[in-house]
Order: sequence, then structure tokens, then C-alpha cells
Amino acid sequence: MTKRFKRLLFLAAVMIGVCSQAYAWDQVPDENGLYDGLYDRPTYFPEWEQPNEWPNAMYMLCEVRMESAQGERVESYEVAVYDSDNNLRHCGRSLVKDNHYCVLTIRGTEGDTFHFEVLYGDDFANPKIAKISGVTVDFETSKSIGSPTEPYVLILPNTPTGIENLTPTGDGRTYDILGRPVSNPTNGLYIIDGRKYIIH
Repeated sequence: MTKRFKRLLFLAAVMIGVCSQAYAWDQVPDENGLYDGLYDRPTYFPEWEQPNEWPNAMYMLCEVRMESAQGERVESYEVAVYDSDNNLRHCGRSLVKDNHYCVLTIRGTEGDTFHFEVLYGDDFANPKIAKISGVTVDFETSKSIGSPTEPYVLILPNTPTGIENLTPTGDGRTYDILGRPVSNPTNGLYIIDGRKYIIH
């Protein structure tokens, strides 16, 4: 068993274990400036849990590095993975201890296709949101995409979107930062009647 394969198995086990349990994600950094002891930033999906429709063995591992359109490395970000029906299937944050790479452990079945959105920027209350256009990944059980020496590079577009310049809707409804209605928000960043709120 190669060193790289052992490392990938370890990272997969960590991500599956963390995401399979209820967890109170940190909303403020610790004394080392890290969230949950590992990450550059707080998660924007505190209610998300690893889907249990698929066995733990049916996963694909993706090791990602983010770069700007100018080729500069992005160090603090969160990647959201969506299926073809735009259901959130996985989310992962850049790891300080892993050269700011992001490890995604995506569960699914053969034939599933995934696309990516990235949330980044130093202003956690008002992140930049980028849809990675033209990049999809087809699910394949036990497949590994990217490695510590050759990560899968996602390129940010030149014109990311954001959640500034909001217009009050007057309906009192609550939305997440991607504009989806939320019935029972818990911890995280939300848009309520056109205004941003962080709920702890």
C-alpha cells in the first residue's frame, strides 16, 4: 500500500466520520485562529449532514486547490458540491494543516454528476460566491481525483457574485446565502427580508 493511498484513506475516514455525526460547528476561531481545530473559516452549511442514502463505501475522494483567474492561490474557502438536481451533496473547507487544500468525500452512485460553487474571501459575513462554470465530475466509486502533489485545481471566475445590495422582499421569508428558502434556520448566515443575519 503506497504512502499516498494510505493518506487518502486517512483523509476519507476523517471526513466521513466528521460529517456523519451531529456536530456543533465553531462560529468563532480558537486561539490559533482556526475553526473546529482545522479550518480557515466557519462553515456556511452548519445544518448539513453527510447523506445516508449511500453506504460509507460508496464515495469518491476529491482533493482540491483553488486558484484565481490570474493563477494566484486562494487560501481560505469552502466548496459546495451539488448534483444535477442542485441538491447539496457535500461541502468542505480548506485545511490549514494541508496546504490550504480542500478534501471532498462525495457519496453517490455511478452516473451521478456533480458541479461546484465556492464561497471565499476574508469577510465571512459577506462571502464572495463563485459558480465554477463548465466543470463537472462524474461519480465513480472509490475514485480519487487529485493528490497532494497534483491537486484538482478549480479556477475562480473573474466576476464572483456576492450577497450585498440586497432588496427587501417584504415577505419575511428566510433564505440561505445561495438564495434557497429555509424553514427552520439554526446556526449560520441567512438573508431575512433582504438583510443579512448571522444566527448563533
